[in-house]
Amino acid sequence: MQIREVRGFFSRIDRRVIIILIALIIVGLLITYFYFFYNPRCLSYDCFQRHMKSCSKVNFINEQQEASWGYDVVGRAGFDCNVKVTLLQAKKGELGIDKLNGYSMNCYYPPGTAAYPERDLSMCHGRLKEELQGIIITKLHTYIIDNLGKLDDELSKVV
Repeated sequence: MQIREVRGFFSRIDRRVIIILIALIIVGLLITYFYFFYNPRCLSYDCFQRHMKSCSKVNFINEQQEASWGYDVVGRAGFDCNVKVTLLQAKKGELGIDKLNGYSMNCYYPPGTAAYPERDLSMCHGRLKEELQGIIITKLHTYIIDNLGKLDDELSKVV
């Protein structure tokens, strides 16, 4: 009896309706994937700039001498464009940022702006920013202590 009931159900519903419903579900899943999860990848800074100015989702890896930075334009956050910056790999250098690999921060820029986000920490928030500021303060403190005599001599000349 169960087989007859199933056949009866399908005979009452037009097979075209079922095909249309399945097609709509597939299209809905594809739209959801591309809207929420898919981020195209830029291979040049010019491509990244265009996407950042329009605040459209994109990934970009910026290879510099001192570090490799990962940029993800997340999208709008209120009136600003949210760009997630991740330190992918610190390279050789005297910056002392090698322990920060994998840390990230979110940077917020007005629409139409294109910049290297890690160069202006005032626009950013997050663990990477805090750690970078800590390194800058430590290096500045060391510089002042090492050059305190020179600074004192220069200040005496001014008066």
